[in-house]
Amino acid sequence: MPRNTTISGALLALFRALYRLPSVLPALPNAVYYRLAGANYRYQLVATEKRVREGSFRSYELYHRHGNDWLLAALLDRCRDGDVVVDVGANTGVYSLSVAAEYPDATAVAIEPNPEIAGALRANVAASGFEDRIGTLELGVGAEEGSLPFYRSSYHELGSFNRFNAARFGAHVVGTETVPIRTLDALVSTGRVPPPDHLKVDVEGFGPEVLRGAREVLATHRPFVYVEPHARHAGEPDDRGESAAGMRELLAGSGYAIIPGEDGWICLPESP
Repeated sequence: MPRNTTISGALLALFRALYRLPSVLPALPNAVYYRLAGANYRYQLVATEKRVREGSFRSYELYHRHGNDWLLAALLDRCRDGDVVVDVGANTGVYSLSVAAEYPDATAVAIEPNPEIAGALRANVAASGFEDRIGTLELGVGAEEGSLPFYRSSYHELGSFNRFNAARFGAHVVGTETVPIRTLDALVSTGRVPPPDHLKVDVEGFGPEVLRGAREVLATHRPFVYVEPHARHAGEPDDRGESAAGMRELLAGSGYAIIPGEDGWICLPESP
């Protein structure tokens, strides 16, 4: 019997046992969880159903990680059928998949710069049958066109253009990739991305660059903005670090009211 078949069979048996013990998965140490999740994505063993209010989607995450996030709930509360959601820093797609599950006539564009994780994102979209409603782009979004090194993390959620953020919470940098950078303004003006009604930004310390490259989108289309601020340097609190201060200044200058919450900010466009 081929070795890969033996490995995948053993992993499948392990995952099935874990799924019978739902309380075990969230309690796993990060290093263990990400190893198991990485194997599930690599072999595409089990794509389980995740509930989203009235709908559901399937993914290769081991459980509905981030399904109860305050920021995701805020997005789902404000979204409507027919809306466009641009998900910058989509990772494996929880926000985009949740929108598609809850609003069958909404459209999402999920943007992820990490080539390996972008593949996992596409696998989740395919497993859910949402290819016609979730577009995926494998690139970074920043302040100007070009390319930058991306630091891949041993914890796939922490990959970043900032080395510090890729090595938080016990993770470590496992490699770098040079990835293309595009501004959101250019992506929208060229028609590659439709004008957003909602813009979610979770990019591990790169948020000010994303917003600087989206000034025209913010001024013209006035989307609701959902951001998760992150520190850029050791010792900076997430809600008061350099990255957060830069985003707060840019959003306030663009006429947005900022409502802080449990794990991010809801940013509401104010009347001119």
